[in-house]
Amino acid sequence: MKKLFILSLAALGFVACSKRADYIILSGKLDGVDGKEGITLKLIGGEVQKDIKVKTDGTFCDTLHIPTNYYTIAGLNTNMYLEQGDELTINVNLAQMPPVVKFSGKDSIANVYLQKKRDLLMESQKTLEPLFGKSFEELSKGIDDLQSKYTTLLKETKKLSKDFVSKEEKAIKYETLYMKTIYPNYHFELTKEDVQLPKSFTDELGKLDYDIAEDFENFNAYKMLVLNNFYRELEKSDDKENIWGKPVAYVKGLKSENIKKKLATDFIEYVSPTNTPESNEQLVSVIKAYVKDTMALKELDRRMVAIEKLKPGKDFAGFECEDVNGKMVNYETLKGKLVYIDVWATWCKPCIGEIPAMKALQEAYKGKNIVFVGISVDRDKEAWKKMVAEEKLGGLQLYVPMNVINDFSANYELSNIPRFMLVSKEGKIIDINAPRPSEDKIKALIDANL
Repeated sequence: MKKLFILSLAALGFVACSKRADYIILSGKLDGVDGKEGITLKLIGGEVQKDIKVKTDGTFCDTLHIPTNYYTIAGLNTNMYLEQGDELTINVNLAQMPPVVKFSGKDSIANVYLQKKRDLLMESQKTLEPLFGKSFEELSKGIDDLQSKYTTLLKETKKLSKDFVSKEEKAIKYETLYMKTIYPNYHFELTKEDVQLPKSFTDELGKLDYDIAEDFENFNAYKMLVLNNFYRELEKSDDKENIWGKPVAYVKGLKSENIKKKLATDFIEYVSPTNTPESNEQLVSVIKAYVKDTMALKELDRRMVAIEKLKPGKDFAGFECEDVNGKMVNYETLKGKLVYIDVWATWCKPCIGEIPAMKALQEAYKGKNIVFVGISVDRDKEAWKKMVAEEKLGGLQLYVPMNVINDFSANYELSNIPRFMLVSKEGKIIDINAPRPSEDKIKALIDANL
């Protein structure tokens, strides 16, 4: 169920909503388009994505009837602030890399500030990133130094609106707090060491209000704090009989409709054949209550159809994967034997943890009419080959080619690994979410179908 969001430091932008006037005039010029046709700028803010057409001479002008204040322009790596009723002109020199962006018009001061703030982050990134491999205390000092620089820049920038300053004070708080929360994940990436956030800091996080609709809409960093907190809480769920009971109750209890909508939309990803029918019913109920997006609901419908196809007794969707010698192996060649499939990857710690139990299981059924198939979804084929050799993995070890990985995942609704599947000698699904090798009940299931 784990789903932690990790953003690069440079991606810490934010979005906001305002109830001022109902239009924004955005104009400007791209230098260096060389008379090209069909160029568009993608303006992104909140849940809005707006394409702005650029003329062959590089000029553009658009009236935006959207409520968002904070934007990014895809590809330009710059944050931008617009108040409703404003007119802002942007000039972009594409001949320089990265492109140079200049602002004029009302709120140009705020936009210049955001550029300087971005530059501070980029300058600090070289110092901050290595600190994720050190102690939390060292990292915190580095982030606190960045926070101090942000605050100084904000105070020294004159003629900013009170509304903008107020938003920026919150943005600085959330962005620096968020950087600290992702410490365990980045630390593991750099060192392969598991660490925990100190209790003093988790206590601080516990005091944060995770149900503020306006801030969820306004600031990406706050949004990530809310989502990561929610999924950390999911990890603590200890009700094995009703694993989704607490998460569903949590969403229903929120006062912020936009947060409800987001979390309910994320639930679609967890409607899965690995759940009990009752759990899926719980998830579907809260999804349909709060999600109105047509595309999201179509994805839900697709999942429900797929789940139906993966029920016991249904035909197993075959695969064609590569063995360690580069030979393609088709599932059809395995029919006539009971097939126990392990979908795994070298980077997946729970997968690696099952290796001793899998070896013992293979030994217990040596000479029986069953084939054990390991299917790797690694992107790094050489890492897979190396582990197969070093761990002396038995059975039939296969690799999913990258050009078919999406189809492979869709066939079995793979949302997480490891996933174990048991298929009958006739090619019928016995259990699309079979017990793990380390679970005693796997032997009873195998024995009942040999």
